[in-house]
Amino acid sequence: MPLYSTLTDNELIVLLNEGDQLAYTEIYNRYWAVLYSHSRRMLRDDDEAMDIVQDVFTMLWKKASELNFTTSVQAYLYSSVRNQTLNYINRSKLKNNYLESLADFLEQGENVTDDQVIYREFVARIDKEISNLPPKMREIFEMSRNIGLSHKDIAEKLNITDHTVKKTINRALKLLRNQFPVFFTLF
Repeated sequence: MPLYSTLTDNELIVLLNEGDQLAYTEIYNRYWAVLYSHSRRMLRDDDEAMDIVQDVFTMLWKKASELNFTTSVQAYLYSSVRNQTLNYINRSKLKNNYLESLADFLEQGENVTDDQVIYREFVARIDKEISNLPPKMREIFEMSRNIGLSHKDIAEKLNITDHTVKKTINRALKLLRNQFPVFFTLF
């Protein structure tokens, strides 16, 4: 039985291809620490680096009989760890981008919902104040603002002058401005 620590990488690969578990263990012992360090430097995360190196070694054992090395086992393992680490980083970035996008959407969604609630409450308050106007004033104001009739059309329908319609609407607006001073200063 050969002393596996004295074998070259190429000799270990030949034995690994034949399913020799001790050859696998020797490769693992030779390269685990440096591969972990390599992945850890890239990720700055101990647990993820360990997982990646373990995955590479698991894949090495599962595919041992199929592997045909064109480079050294060291280069192959470094390349595998680097690729797995980069894949993890890309998945993490994608996940982070998705989470940031989702957070932005939720934040904007809350604002939209808040704005809609505030708007509805404001419209309800305006409607209440309009309903508190004197009946004739309310009728003229609603014909102007809700139906969209011109002063002349309102005057004809109610058999009053254009001037009376204009003055009545202006008084209604003045009363509403007094109820909502902050809103009307914005416009």
